[in-house]
Amino acid sequence: MKIKTMLGVAATALIMVVGALTPADAAAAPPGARVTSTSATEGTMTSTSSEATRTKGEGRSALASNQTAESDRAAVFAATCYNAYVAGRNFYMTCTSDAYGYRVYVDCSNGFRYYFGTLYFGTWNHVLTCPVGTYAVWGGWWL
Repeated sequence: MKIKTMLGVAATALIMVVGALTPADAAAAPPGARVTSTSATEGTMTSTSSEATRTKGEGRSALASNQTAESDRAAVFAATCYNAYVAGRNFYMTCTSDAYGYRVYVDCSNGFRYYFGTLYFGTWNHVLTCPVGTYAVWGGWWL
């Protein structure tokens, strides 16, 4: 009887230790951001972020509404984004692309950059929304 009791206590202790060792980041994974994009010719599309990373990955920052791109610099890129501004959880920008297309991202106050996998061609107005409890810092495009 003592052996069964000791095995039961050992099993319970093992379960408690294994439960305590679960990664803390698993519960703290950032919720997804979303983007709503509108085009005069293509209509409206909405998608959720496909990836979030704490490191500043690849991407080109959008130009603020009071900035202008140098024409030769803009010609090298697959997209030109302009009229960008931030309002709370939302980052707004308009982008125009050539034949290569582009994807968008948003940086949020929780330290994450949210990437969206949708490939855009032509001119689109984007509203990128950070998760609840955060605010938009800035955004841009990537290939």
